[in-house]
Amino acid sequence: MKRFGLFILFIALGCLLFADVTRAEENERDVYKLDEIVVTATKTPKKLGNVPAVVTVISSEDIEATPARTVGDLLADLPGVYANEPQGVGLVTPQNVAMRGNGFTGHTLILLDGQRMNSPSNDFTNLTTIPVRAVERIEVIRGSFSALYGSSGGGGIINIITKDGGDSSYVQPFGRVGDFGRNDYGLDTGIVWDNLSLGVFYDRKNVDNYYLYDDKGIDDSNRDYTHDRVHTKLTGAFGDTSNFSMSGGTMDGNTGFGLGENIGIELHKDFKQSYFNFQLNSRLSDKFELKGQADWLRNESVYTGETLVNVTYPPFGPPIPSFNYSPSENNNESDRYRGDLTLNCYLTSDHIMTIGSEVIYTQYEKSIRHADTGDLLEVQGREGEVTDEDDTLYSVYAQYDGIFFDRFELVLGARFDDYESYGSEISPKGTLRWQYYNGGNLKFSVGKGFRAPNLNQLYSVPWSISPFIVYQGNPDLEAETLWSYELSLEQYALDQALFFRVTPYYTDAENFITSVRETDPANPNGQIMFPKNVDEVEIKGVDLEFSYKVISPLILFANYNYNETKDAKTDEILDRYPRNSAALGFRGNHPINADWRLFGSYSARYRGEWDDTSWGRTPVTKTVGGYWWNTASIGMAWKEMITLKIDGFNLYNDRTKTGIDDYLPERNFLAELSVKYAF
Repeated sequence: MKRFGLFILFIALGCLLFADVTRAEENERDVYKLDEIVVTATKTPKKLGNVPAVVTVISSEDIEATPARTVGDLLADLPGVYANEPQGVGLVTPQNVAMRGNGFTGHTLILLDGQRMNSPSNDFTNLTTIPVRAVERIEVIRGSFSALYGSSGGGGIINIITKDGGDSSYVQPFGRVGDFGRNDYGLDTGIVWDNLSLGVFYDRKNVDNYYLYDDKGIDDSNRDYTHDRVHTKLTGAFGDTSNFSMSGGTMDGNTGFGLGENIGIELHKDFKQSYFNFQLNSRLSDKFELKGQADWLRNESVYTGETLVNVTYPPFGPPIPSFNYSPSENNNESDRYRGDLTLNCYLTSDHIMTIGSEVIYTQYEKSIRHADTGDLLEVQGREGEVTDEDDTLYSVYAQYDGIFFDRFELVLGARFDDYESYGSEISPKGTLRWQYYNGGNLKFSVGKGFRAPNLNQLYSVPWSISPFIVYQGNPDLEAETLWSYELSLEQYALDQALFFRVTPYYTDAENFITSVRETDPANPNGQIMFPKNVDEVEIKGVDLEFSYKVISPLILFANYNYNETKDAKTDEILDRYPRNSAALGFRGNHPINADWRLFGSYSARYRGEWDDTSWGRTPVTKTVGGYWWNTASIGMAWKEMITLKIDGFNLYNDRTKTGIDDYLPERNFLAELSVKYAF
């Protein structure tokens, strides 16, 4: 009751702060929202209210008002979307994004300005790579989209669209400080000249304890994290019919893991990621539009740690084992080169045919070496190896998008993918949208999605997870496949102030890749872990979404997701999938007068109970979850030049509740100051 009262108080204060907005401002914001253009769902421009898919757009105003340390935080208020960042705010384990109960690695496709950001080697996505300050908006599309995007598009798509230099040149230095030794600083720059606009975003981040724990007593053992990263984007035009975009960046991060328990060396991981993306759009005529894209992504990581080389036993006497460790480097390098060409043919203003082709070349190297000599290491009795593999993908796709009788829209599409590594897949998709009332749509879709086994799962050399457990790849894997069905009812009402959406969904999946264990032939006392197609998974649930503009700059929202992700053979709910999750709160952005502007938000996010099974040799299953995660943000801007913002996380510090102590960081705050000089 106390927390509910505080929530009501937050809303009341928000209403008072934003209450004097004019009707002209309301109309201006309403028109802007209704006219927002979405491209990702169909590869053609669509107004948000007319997209034949379940889409949420996180706008620049939403991003500014949301307390977000990474892009994953920006997704936290959406129903059924969960970005798992298991080691807090550091770049330690890559983030895994779950959407509608489909949290299997790589089943959500993450795009950055249309470029695939899922790792070329293992399909995880390093969301930390993308500076939040560089993000203009995010398009979140739920459902199966392998018919347009191929592998990893079966669970949904998140397209993170970044800023260029804007409309006028500027420089904007900023600094940020917070708990646990957190301090960041950087510089945003916009350079505008003639018809070119360049945005450059640089920042350096430091934190003493990326877990954000003090009560665990682990923040004094090399648990720090630091990175340097830069993102750039240049946009421009060639005449009146063509425009281009170039974006790219790099990130260099280092994470400490404490001290090794066996030979006492400092454990740490060095990570580098570089990417480049070029796009050209050309209107060939009134009937034809050509889009071309070429991009490159490179990941490099080196984990310095301790590897169990072998286990020996004395020739005489009791068989007491001796564990022989060496300082090691787990080296991973991967590159992906991609080209995509799309032709949109406008048969009429209401009928569009899209055809395209995509080629992807991927290269992957992995080895376990001695940290001092660079020699290949034996791994728990297995001879050292080097993975040096590549793969080539050839794809073609086609889609028809037609509107009939002004109220019905039919989308039919399919894609053919042929992988050198394992074979081919065909992914069909169909969607029907009925605009039954102004501001109201009923949408039904069915489609096949898939995820190709990645090069790490196919070819990884043996590496040590823990004593007596070794992981290695399996070249006999098949693709994970799924069929998804969804029905969505969405409606605007009360002069567009009220929006609600109800979306039941069902997914039937086969050949999901799960890590299994068998007796290790190289070490009878140990186990070998490898990926295998074993799971048949059934996913069903419903998303509920609600938002209401109390007054134009103040929006109340509430979202809920019920989900069951089950093993289809045993009917048991799988690990890490709660049945219930929810979010509610408000966000606002209001000019107080000609000089001052106030913005902020409050969110209460609920994650229900789920089971979690350890990876130990004797797995331990425990029930966790059932907690609320409360965040808040408030900021003020003076003449759009000086901006002060304060973000708060885990406001009620619920870490002491049973079962969630390892899953919630402590209460923490960030304060940020930026100064913008326009010229």
